[in-house]
Amino acid sequence: MPIGNYRLLVGVPRDTALDDDESPHIEVLVEAAGELHRIAVNARSQIPPHALLYRRRDPFDDPITGRLDGLAPGLTDLRNARPDLALDYVRGGMVDRASMQVAPFRQSGPRNDLREFLIPLLRQAIDSGGRVYAFGETWGPEPAPDRYFGFRPGRGIHNIHMNQGSSGRFRRDNGPNQDGALMLRLGDPQRWVALFFAFQSQSWTTDPATGDAVGDGPARRPVERSPQLDGVLAIVGALVNPSGGAEEGRETVTLLNRSNTEVPLDGWTLADRVDRTTPLDGTIAAGGTRRVVLSGDATRLGNDGGRIVLRDAEGTLVHQVQYAGGDLGPEGWTVLF
Repeated sequence: MPIGNYRLLVGVPRDTALDDDESPHIEVLVEAAGELHRIAVNARSQIPPHALLYRRRDPFDDPITGRLDGLAPGLTDLRNARPDLALDYVRGGMVDRASMQVAPFRQSGPRNDLREFLIPLLRQAIDSGGRVYAFGETWGPEPAPDRYFGFRPGRGIHNIHMNQGSSGRFRRDNGPNQDGALMLRLGDPQRWVALFFAFQSQSWTTDPATGDAVGDGPARRPVERSPQLDGVLAIVGALVNPSGGAEEGRETVTLLNRSNTEVPLDGWTLADRVDRTTPLDGTIAAGGTRRVVLSGDATRLGNDGGRIVLRDAEGTLVHQVQYAGGDLGPEGWTVLF
């Protein structure tokens, strides 16, 4: 089942601390709307390999920053109130497995472990009056004082990492569109930094409905795919901002069949940044294109930026693209990917 209380905490960082128990974390004290919270960032996996996967995007130039910038301090429900802000490492396009580096929690030598990557950046945010955006699962309020910073009631947010593709006892927390991360808004001039975390034991091939690793368990055999279908279709264009009047029912996505054989589309889907899906049907001829008109009842293309995802009949990610508001060009023009 998915994690509970999937939230976004927005606030001002005030202090940091380290714990060094069997499951160490980097702790961050945050003030938000007059309340104190603790962010607990995993620093070491409980199962081998123990070193985390880590990716820092600096500067972080993504359409989501425009939506985050307008949020008031405090907690935001990402499942019900703002699903457009939910993160998905596998389908979101912000980070991929190949871009992440292995980061041990503690290792001798300069700037080669997770503490040395994160603590100076968090201190910079504290000293400059920056703002922190923590995606994860909340706990509390609890009657006991916080065990690291002493404030009462204790409360905070954890699971600041990928929350799908896990196995064993951690499989219970799997789910799509519920991944964790830290984002920081720093300084003047304003600069955004995004920090992504995952465990080496997690799979990046996950079921889009459950977040389970494909092939994990007796009910999930590995998907057998025809080699001729791997990567043959691509999203090559999108009309995001049609000319004149209402946009519903007039936005389009253009697909290209790169192969030398006809491709049936029955069971395939297009989805947007919050996974609203449009079913496809028919075929695309060899070397041909298909212009899909979006009804407006499901998949929608936001003018402030977004993501378009193409999945095959097995639910496997085939291609995805991302665009920013500045990519649209004049009204009625098609964005070229």
